Amino acid sequence: MKIIARLSGSWSFSDIAYCLFFVTFYAIFANVPFWAASHWLGIVLLGWFCLEYAVIGLLALFVPRILAVSLLLLVISADMLCGVSKTYYLAPTECLANIGALHGLPATRLLAVAAVGVLILLVSSIAAFFPVAAIRGAYRSYAAASLLAFVVLAVSVDCTVLVRKTGQAPNLLQPAFRDDGLSSHYMNYLWASRYPIIRLLRSERILGLHRNTLNTTPEDDSAVPSAAALAVSSAGLTAGKKSAGMPNLVIVLVESWGLAIDSSVRDSLVRPYSNPSLLAQYKVQQGTVPFYGPTVSGEARELCGNKMGFHLIVSSTQKLQGCLPDQLASLGYHSLALHGMDGHFFDRLTWYRHIGFQEQWFRDQFRQGGLPDCAGAFVGTCDASIAEWIGQRLAINGTNPDLVYWVTLNSHLPVPLPSQLANGVPCSLTPNLSQQPALCSWYQLIANVHNSVSKLAMTKLARPTIFVIVGDHAPPFSDLSLRNQFSDAVVPYVLLIPRQDNQKQTSARR
Repeated sequence: MKIIARLSGSWSFSDIAYCLFFVTFYAIFANVPFWAASHWLGIVLLGWFCLEYAVIGLLALFVPRILAVSLLLLVISADMLCGVSKTYYLAPTECLANIGALHGLPATRLLAVAAVGVLILLVSSIAAFFPVAAIRGAYRSYAAASLLAFVVLAVSVDCTVLVRKTGQAPNLLQPAFRDDGLSSHYMNYLWASRYPIIRLLRSERILGLHRNTLNTTPEDDSAVPSAAALAVSSAGLTAGKKSAGMPNLVIVLVESWGLAIDSSVRDSLVRPYSNPSLLAQYKVQQGTVPFYGPTVSGEARELCGNKMGFHLIVSSTQKLQGCLPDQLASLGYHSLALHGMDGHFFDRLTWYRHIGFQEQWFRDQFRQGGLPDCAGAFVGTCDASIAEWIGQRLAINGTNPDLVYWVTLNSHLPVPLPSQLANGVPCSLTPNLSQQPALCSWYQLIANVHNSVSKLAMTKLARPTIFVIVGDHAPPFSDLSLRNQFSDAVVPYVLLIPRQDNQKQTSARR
């Protein structure tokens, strides 16, 4: 007691203030930029407190200030990169390789990015100018012990939660404790702690190992299930047939259409395809296919039926031979690719040409044709308008059948709140939809695509047309309670195969 009294008596107000501020800054305040990014930019909050900030604070007590600030900036950058990687199913290197996509963000989101940047500069400035030397002698040990105790407490809380929920103790060195953002059992919970450097290193290793069997090596062209391949097989599109008798093929890759756990939501979205008039003309097949990453990985799955993933963007024409546009070109198909964004977004302008699409339509061309824009995470041509445009295009009696490949846009997360659809379907289906604005907006935007495609299918087309409607990946909600309402492994699809009698009637009209 005498020792405690002696120590407490030696503390001045300034000593206490410096120590408290220093510990609070590195344990809590340094997290503010990431918290802001989570709220303003829709990045999933992996955990409340970044333990590596606390470690930097501990080092800052004993190393030169410039080194401490540099390390802090490195960890903040890793924290942001890790958050984006987990949110959008991207490997960290894929995030860095496509950082140019930021230019496609609307002004409001660019402003949010700038605001996060200002917060990062503020945190870095405080770290750079904080008078660490004012924490003298033994008080540095007290500050270091406090930061270390904070780290131990946060880890202990997470270990306790994990053991109680899974019966498994964490082991950061073993792949069993997975953190790949695709099928992680502990991503279902909001943790007390974050550790971005460790997670990024593990993401590159585990995602690399995981995607070596999925989609990261350019040499990996092993087959994976795809909805487009099922449609081609079901329709019997084989070499030797005359193009005059071939049906059109329309592939619609629906942005962020994931498999909802709630069957009522799942069934409601595809209800437009149960219309009796549509069923009289088409056989409807439903199912699921795996997803391995972001939209480009879904494009590789549907167009090439393989695990190429982001290597699709940089692959040569020779490498892409054998993908669907090339296959159908040999059967006399004319192919066109549609997307409501700028063609430079993920370099689609280039690789769409390499993969064999003879026509490409992006936002600029659609705007010239008078199609309106819709707001969203990325401003671009309205999905419903593109569906109507496809109907007008396929109503023209051409010599050759068409392959139409359309990647939708408006349901890209974060979705606008509200959805801004003039006639959005009501969200009264379930209390969860009606009480969660982001989920309601997502539901309305996905339903808008399905309603538009069902109307397109019922349009008087020049020849029989097969429709493939398939999701690219689960919706990357930043709110884990919403994210967990979707499968992290598969996405749904719907196939509309023209009935034989309907094909004969269409052929007779032609």
